[in-house]
Amino acid sequence: MTNPLPDYTELVDTAVGAYWDVRRSQAERSQAQEGVLNPGLRAEVTGGRHFDELHALLVRVFIDAGIPAHLIDVKKRPVAGYFRRSKSWDVVVMVADRVAGIIELKSMGPNDPGKNFNNRTDEALGQAVDIWTAVERGIIDTPLRPWLGYFMLLEDNPAFTTAVKPQGAVWPPDPAFDQSSYADRYGIFFERMVRERLLDAACVALGDKSTGSVRFPSDALSFQAFAAAIHGRCLQFMATNPDIDWNTPPPGSAQDRR
Repeated sequence: MTNPLPDYTELVDTAVGAYWDVRRSQAERSQAQEGVLNPGLRAEVTGGRHFDELHALLVRVFIDAGIPAHLIDVKKRPVAGYFRRSKSWDVVVMVADRVAGIIELKSMGPNDPGKNFNNRTDEALGQAVDIWTAVERGIIDTPLRPWLGYFMLLEDNPAFTTAVKPQGAVWPPDPAFDQSSYADRYGIFFERMVRERLLDAACVALGDKSTGSVRFPSDALSFQAFAAAIHGRCLQFMATNPDIDWNTPPPGSAQDRR
């Protein structure tokens, strides 16, 4: 049985704050070492490891949900597809060589949010469709339906929160997008991805780079809701894998040595 859902508010703020800290330190180090060769936002992300604290938080959610830590193996792994041989996802949670959950983490700063919005949403849609088509065609053959999650972090600034001037379209767009900002559009996109079962859960976080505070475009896309979905998945995973010994203590523990 899964454990009660903790309040992750402070942990999310800390993890997102660490993300900004790493980006700033990488930018400063890059500028000192490389001068103008690696400037601006690119310098903030090419050093890697900026998602480490968020990765750790996601693993903690699985452990809080009842999956023993010593049974979990988490890393970036390629997942088979239909239209492509495979595509690497950022967080693939393995338990006893079985996939418990697959999560992608992405972030976006203020550079050209219009172009990057389409790139990011195209990528998220394509990744999901590729996996589900592979499931339908029998390429991914597993008794338990895969579980897909997506975490999107946006910088909380006017580039994302100001209503976008609409461009003319061949046919009238969905009125839901009228007077929307890019943050609003991400919210609509990911809510619909979950509603259409292309994703099992999604989180869209708006993080203030200066203060470290985090907010969400809707309750449905909050980290707390995302964590609740992970807890539900863990309950399902444990119930459908009764052959795994969930109560065995980790090797070398005091209980194991008795």
